[in-house]
Amino acid sequence: MKKSFLLLLISIVFQISHAQETDVNKVYKSAIKNYESKDYKKSANDFTRVIELIDGIENLSDYVLFIGASIFSGNKDEKETFRILNYLVHKRFYSNIDKFKNQDVFKHWQNKKEYQDILSKIIENKKTFPSRNRKKITTKLLEAKALLKEDNGKLWGHKIWSDNLIVIDYDKIIYSLVKLSDSKSDNDTLYYKTMEPNTLVFVNTTQKYQDKEYATVLRNYLKDKSSTIIHELFHLLHHKFRKLNGNSIDYLDETDARILLRLEFQALKNALTTIIENKDVDEVKTFLKDAVVFRKKRQKKYSKYLNDEVEIETLEGLANYTGFVLSSYENKYKKAIDEIEERERAKTYTRPFPYATGPAYGLIFDYLKIDWKKGLDQVYNFAKIYENSVLNSKLNVSKKRLVLAQRRNNFTEIYEQEKQREEEQNKLIAYYTNLLIKEPTLKVPVSDFDNYGRTYNMNGTMTLRGVGTVYSSIKGRDTSKGENFGDFFTTEGKDVLGVAGVLGYEKDGKNYFVFPLPTKITDTKIIGQFYEIELNPNWKVIKQKNGNMQVVKK
Repeated sequence: MKKSFLLLLISIVFQISHAQETDVNKVYKSAIKNYESKDYKKSANDFTRVIELIDGIENLSDYVLFIGASIFSGNKDEKETFRILNYLVHKRFYSNIDKFKNQDVFKHWQNKKEYQDILSKIIENKKTFPSRNRKKITTKLLEAKALLKEDNGKLWGHKIWSDNLIVIDYDKIIYSLVKLSDSKSDNDTLYYKTMEPNTLVFVNTTQKYQDKEYATVLRNYLKDKSSTIIHELFHLLHHKFRKLNGNSIDYLDETDARILLRLEFQALKNALTTIIENKDVDEVKTFLKDAVVFRKKRQKKYSKYLNDEVEIETLEGLANYTGFVLSSYENKYKKAIDEIEERERAKTYTRPFPYATGPAYGLIFDYLKIDWKKGLDQVYNFAKIYENSVLNSKLNVSKKRLVLAQRRNNFTEIYEQEKQREEEQNKLIAYYTNLLIKEPTLKVPVSDFDNYGRTYNMNGTMTLRGVGTVYSSIKGRDTSKGENFGDFFTTEGKDVLGVAGVLGYEKDGKNYFVFPLPTKITDTKIIGQFYEIELNPNWKVIKQKNGNMQVVKK
């Protein structure tokens, strides 16, 4: 078990509030801290509290449950240890035999029949996993196909389903409902094969494979009621009509901009809650107007970003809206609120924001029976849609109107939270400025960015104004067959803001990544405190006079 538990927050279900999640994470951190210091009794008490706060073990991830079983085992609590382990192997089909057998705190149960039964079930689960996995993937793909067949182009005027859809698993097996070259099938419904090196990137996106454009979805995203599948297939359709920029919007890391965006989020949540509670439609319109007031105030101050902002909102906002609307989620308004709260908790808003605003505005416009969808070749500006279709005039953001909107939407608490966050952000800026700019670094060029895939946690990024973007959790993969330097990844468990950081920036039309100096270099690997680079054969590391290093072609 890794010593980096403390850096990994708990993975929990969506149905809890932000306050509850904060409490759960706090207690979970305490459980891990006590476990690592071998105070198993305190750790077990903490984890028991976690289970209570989350309303049962069924609402915890496999990863967290395994930690919980380890904690109770360390405390010699046989009943709770085997309750969790039995749940894992029988309900979640846990199959990581090596991790289980190598966990020292379980070894004092080895002579017990229950331990041996669990071990046998894990072995069985591992053996049956491939067939169970294929069956589950088939079911999920056919569910999505049925939903889109039912839509039949009604939402956007075009059919969204495409056979150009690939599911990527982390064991590098890819799956499709149509035959790919060299793929095989158990039942002529689902085809699968091992992914060739340097072809696809592990990310939900659209990417080229065997000279065709595909929507790609990671297997662990298949449990979200078809939302991600539909989201990515919408991108595939959307790209046929218009290419849009997905650039991060740097100003949204500014405190005043975040305050206004959070006020907009709050107003949208209030409007959606009002719909759920079946209150007067005028109240929905009031909160919608508040949201647009905050939006216009923010966008007026940062008007030079407006074009890029509405482009990324059209790109990702419409895709997320489409995924929500055509998914099998029962309460889509509640799901839209959950999405806002998830994006609101992000350390940065520079890229996550449209995933929240797109579904919210779209669902509210639909509720108000606004004919707002004008085709896939358009750029959508939600403030203008509101003015043209709801208000029928331009919205004047007067000081009085702004103050009244603030009072209705939790201004005082949001303001105080963001001012506190500003202090934390300034510390992060100072940390990364020193780590990636002032101190000696390793500079890595990306020669062919079109053939360099990047997967990163958008909630784990931050902007160094005038320099570039820092990624705390990122993987890069070269698909150019040697034109780029190679592949890299940040180390799991250390890939959080305030610890790990890779700087990405563009200068004079060229793209670069910047890493702290490595701790170890071989012919093929560069290893740092929180990253690892796998060099292509025709690249090497050179030292520079100022203490910096650079990766260059041989």
